[in-house]
Amino acid sequence: MKNERTGCRTKLLYEEDAYLKEVKTSVTDIQNSSDGTVRLELSETVFFPEGGGQAGDRGWIDDVAVSDVQKEDGRVWHILEAASLKEKEAVFSIGSIVDAKVDFALRFRRMQNHIAEHLFCGIANARFGYDNVGFHLSDVVTFDLDGALSDEDVAMIEDSCNRVVWENVPVLVHFPTPDEAESLPFRSKLELSEGIRLVEIKGYDLCACCAPALHTTGEIGIIKVLDRMPHRGGTRITLIAGEDAWMDYQNLDAQMRELMKLFSSKRELTAGMAADYASRMQEVHLQNTELKKEITSLCAKDLLREIKACESKPEMYCFFMKSADEVMVRNVINICVKQYDGILAGFRGNDEDGYRYVCGRLEEPGGPEGISLRALAKEMKEAFGGSGGGSEIMIQGSAPAREVVIREFFHKRNS
Repeated sequence: MKNERTGCRTKLLYEEDAYLKEVKTSVTDIQNSSDGTVRLELSETVFFPEGGGQAGDRGWIDDVAVSDVQKEDGRVWHILEAASLKEKEAVFSIGSIVDAKVDFALRFRRMQNHIAEHLFCGIANARFGYDNVGFHLSDVVTFDLDGALSDEDVAMIEDSCNRVVWENVPVLVHFPTPDEAESLPFRSKLELSEGIRLVEIKGYDLCACCAPALHTTGEIGIIKVLDRMPHRGGTRITLIAGEDAWMDYQNLDAQMRELMKLFSSKRELTAGMAADYASRMQEVHLQNTELKKEITSLCAKDLLREIKACESKPEMYCFFMKSADEVMVRNVINICVKQYDGILAGFRGNDEDGYRYVCGRLEEPGGPEGISLRALAKEMKEAFGGSGGGSEIMIQGSAPAREVVIREFFHKRNS
């Protein structure tokens, strides 16, 4: 029989006691899926089914892992992992008594994050009149407010939220009748008139919510906003709280200690030293760019002199810039083909690790006698291994071969 308020055949024990970790209950229905999973419906449950943007609880039924919980047409289905079913050799039957146990560590982390979101949205609503129009809880909490918030606004709300955490105010759950609900100023993304469940942060927020709730704000521990960004005329906020925020701080602290070692600095001076280092690296980058331009120009001049010194004009000419990057090789080719109407093949790398090449010319060959660059790429692949391809203007690829082998290939092509 369905519960009049929830519309579920299963009694949802977490609604009134989110700290109830397990229950012995009976199986009321079973569905076997083609993927090997089994779906159980129970007479009562401690598991929260996915809803309102929050994922379903995980846990165990008779030591078989529950990977998800879904609510469909008033029925709550506990989905058992196929691998866990096989490992435990578990068999379930309608009417059998089972032990349903929720993964409470995961439940508690989600409660910390969810009530943190309630508190943030409640304060944002009170201060700015903005409503929450979207919510998603996974590893972090992401939600959308229907108004613009600046960085300063977000910092102010975050500070206010943490002060409420330190106040350790009660978090209460109410089940008002439709008539009672009409007189209550609760927040809700949907128009609700029946089956209303309200979560109240005493003195700060009253919100319609179907998910498990903490007893007090002190259990949140800490709230940290990770990101603020404009979204559809409003603001998208990403935050973490409680254990997740503590784990994030531990990770950031470990990274800060590594930076302190790198810069040989005190904690409070590290950001300044990193900024100074970044500024000096920008100067080095600009100097390096100018030097590369000068080197490219000199290499292009030398290459053109080499080509002009040849006894007969070659159809193609290879050159090596072993320590150059791809942009430098391309630029040398682009400069030289304005004065040389053949094909230039530039190689960078070394005999041990192999070479990367760029081959180019000024324009496509005019007629059937012209050399095809695509065909040349195939020839080099056969001769050297590696890969290559491109257009009739420029090709690029790899050549895992020694320099002497590559030079001999082009010498024969020009003979």
